[in-house]
Amino acid sequence: MNGGQRNRVSMAYPGGFEIDGGGKRLPSAQDLDVTVLAFAQWLSEMKLRSNSSLQQMLAEMGIIRNGITSNNTDLTEFKRNTATVQQQMQSQISDLRDKLTDAYTEIANMKKTKSQFEQEVHAESQSLSEQLQFKTLELETLKKAYAHTHQQLQQQIIQLQTEVNELRTKGDDVNRQQHLTFEQSVNKVSEVEMAAQYTNNEMKRLRSEHDQAIASLAENMNRWNEAVRDLSKEFHDFQKVMNVNHQRLQSSVWEVQGKMGPVGQGPGHQAQARPAGAW
Repeated sequence: MNGGQRNRVSMAYPGGFEIDGGGKRLPSAQDLDVTVLAFAQWLSEMKLRSNSSLQQMLAEMGIIRNGITSNNTDLTEFKRNTATVQQQMQSQISDLRDKLTDAYTEIANMKKTKSQFEQEVHAESQSLSEQLQFKTLELETLKKAYAHTHQQLQQQIIQLQTEVNELRTKGDDVNRQQHLTFEQSVNKVSEVEMAAQYTNNEMKRLRSEHDQAIASLAENMNRWNEAVRDLSKEFHDFQKVMNVNHQRLQSSVWEVQGKMGPVGQGPGHQAQARPAGAW
């Protein structure tokens, strides 16, 4: 023993136990056998329990191994299905992108066609407006010319009537004076009446031509008004068709955008967002 430990003196006592120098009881051989036997039984039970736990653990590990194998198989199948789905989605996205490009191109073409049509309609409307202004100016000129001519004819008629009255007065005077002068006056009055009749016929002819011109102008204005109404109706119908097509295209674009929403920003974005080791 080391120098730091004190010597112990043991003494045997009857009864099967010993007391050391410090006064403590030491176990006897019989107590040791019982303790060893109990310890052996405990070791046996622990061994049985350990074997049972080991068997149970091995069984559970087998179940876990089978589950891992099944999960690996399912994971492989899932990867395969996911790759197939991704290819299909990429193909569908490509088709949708092409259709969307075609739709935008068609919309641009329709806008160009609409702009050209509006320009043509505006030019035609401006041309009709200019023609209407020209015809209105021409009608005003005809009215002024007719008024001036009518005034001149009225003055001529009044003048002729005055002359006729004077001639009749002179004729009466001359008839009283001499028969020859009366005959000359009668001839003069006949000439004046013929001139008045001619003037009256000319006035009737001018009035008839004026009425015909007004009727022709009214008919032309009616035709122009009908043409303008037809153009306006066609333009409104075209606007309705354009609005319906625009709404359909807008609905298609919204539907495409709605379908493309969950996809993200494209295949590259999905590849960046995919966790490591997912494939």
